[in-house]
Amino acid sequence: MSRTLRQRVLAGLGAHSVGMAFTIGMQLVSLPIFLSVWDAATYGTWLVVAALPSYLAMADVGMVTSAGNRMTMAMGAGDTALANRVFQSAQVFMALVCTLLALIALPCIWWSPWPAASTDDQRIALMALTAGVLMALIGGLSEQVFKATHRYAQGTHLGNLTRLAEWAGWMLGLLAVGSFSAVAIGGLLFRAAGTLMSMAVASQGQHGLRWGSNSATRSTVRQLIGPASVFMAFPLANALSFQGVTLIVGATLGPAAVAVFSTYRTLARTAVQVTAMFSHSLWPEFSRLFGQRAMAELRQLAQRSAWLSAAQVLLLCAGVYLVAPWLLQAWTHGKIPFDPMAFGLLMLYAAVAGLWHVPRVLLMSTNQHGLLAVWAVLAGALCVVLSASFGPPLGLMGVGGAMLLSELLVALACGVLALRSIPGPMRHEVVTS
Repeated sequence: MSRTLRQRVLAGLGAHSVGMAFTIGMQLVSLPIFLSVWDAATYGTWLVVAALPSYLAMADVGMVTSAGNRMTMAMGAGDTALANRVFQSAQVFMALVCTLLALIALPCIWWSPWPAASTDDQRIALMALTAGVLMALIGGLSEQVFKATHRYAQGTHLGNLTRLAEWAGWMLGLLAVGSFSAVAIGGLLFRAAGTLMSMAVASQGQHGLRWGSNSATRSTVRQLIGPASVFMAFPLANALSFQGVTLIVGATLGPAAVAVFSTYRTLARTAVQVTAMFSHSLWPEFSRLFGQRAMAELRQLAQRSAWLSAAQVLLLCAGVYLVAPWLLQAWTHGKIPFDPMAFGLLMLYAAVAGLWHVPRVLLMSTNQHGLLAVWAVLAGALCVVLSASFGPPLGLMGVGGAMLLSELLVALACGVLALRSIPGPMRHEVVTS
């Protein structure tokens, strides 16, 4: 790994670390501030209202990520015209999608009989939150410009600051007015300011990527839709393996087991999250080397990163397992007991999940994730079936074993696909076609 590349990866890792710190800090601080103004029931209603627009976040059908990969590969190959054509085609697509969603969703929110938006205050809040989600979709293209122009860390920092600004707007609206609509509108205004700032900074420089639609083409949009739509399989796989298994545990083992299982899984996946920050910092480098047709360098970077990531996740999992008894006692005040076997299985699951993060990013960053998406969904479905089968007789150990087996399946598939993903010398022409 060259010194310049190492610096970019470390800068990206640092930016993700700051983002995680922001997320944890906002989660810790939000609850007492909200409960200082609202009672628990009002806060619960707000959580329901705020959760509804989150489903619109999938409305880009993976277009932003797919376009970002293609832009980065084109820039790596020195084809600025192609990168700008992809960028502007994605802008047109996202503008049409967001406009259509706004025209459908906002009137429906105002005139719908939904219990979660039964008052004018709640309806206005839901409309503002919806507008914020749509704005975030458009703003996501700014982050792809940063990724394609060697400024990934800067783009990540600006994205983190925009999230922080939106949260600050929420808190300002809460403390100044105290209504749902004030909270949501405050967040929207700050989100808009952050998005416009990111768009302005992204366009700076002589990189050749410009906001507009003059270079957009229908053929480019059609080329992007294939890999873009496949990205939607990953949220489905996550829904099966996360929410699906949680529902199975609740239905078969009871609510007390859900509390233990959820706590164990959250603790176990901290190691995976650290590994994910590292692998996502490699994303633009993989795309760029693939676009440059530097396959030897790409293979070397992927192999070394995979070994480093494996060492990270194994050490982290061992460390988490060792401190888990003390941490559970302190964190839950002794209400969640430590089961060494059940927790150990979940730590093994987390270790396997972390092992295939770098190969996964290699496939996703080069738009070669189609078969991986199929395997991920199959593994998610298998996890639900095995949890329902092993859970009742074996308890959380059965659920942990089911999660481990399904994760081993998708990790093996990902490893094989990653080995096949780096083409030989005679297959390079597919990169910039």
